[in-house]
Amino acid sequence: MKRKALILFGLFVVIGTSTIMAKSSLFVWITDMYNQKSIKPQEMGSMTSFPIGSVSIDGREYESYEDGRFDWISREMNPKTSTKNPIKADSESLANGEIRYKTHCAVCHGINHESNEAGFAKTPVNDKGMVAPVLLDSSSTYTDGHIYHKIKFGGGVMPPLGSATTSKERWDIVNYIRLLEKNNDQK
Repeated sequence: MKRKALILFGLFVVIGTSTIMAKSSLFVWITDMYNQKSIKPQEMGSMTSFPIGSVSIDGREYESYEDGRFDWISREMNPKTSTKNPIKADSESLANGEIRYKTHCAVCHGINHESNEAGFAKTPVNDKGMVAPVLLDSSSTYTDGHIYHKIKFGGGVMPPLGSATTSKERWDIVNYIRLLEKNNDQK
């Protein structure tokens, strides 16, 4: 009787531990649906970009990049052919632009005319070797459309922020940059 109880207890322990181990990623004994045919994000053939016009779970609409990453430069340098800012520089736009600028831009470009010894913006990032210019020294020479597209497509070492910001957020950043120009020119 003791022997049967020990055998049953032993089977119970083996079955119990095997089900516990099946839930661990280190000891997978049950492989149902564990490694099945699927497309994982890092695998070839996965969806690397979203269809144009699709809306993400956070409500952003993905824009077309068919006009090329650098095709916009010559068009936007000319004030006559440059894209005009459709967003009025009201308090809401400026507040949103300030948040976005401080999130995405100020870390490299700073918020004033200060420069380091190398002539780049005086920011901790540039002090460590980055080469971002003082934005307010040159932004007044650029059209609104140029700044907008530079934010969208990036350039040089600047990363593109087209997928990190919406079209309205980029125009809000442009409005905030124009406000910084006015405030810094008055000082």
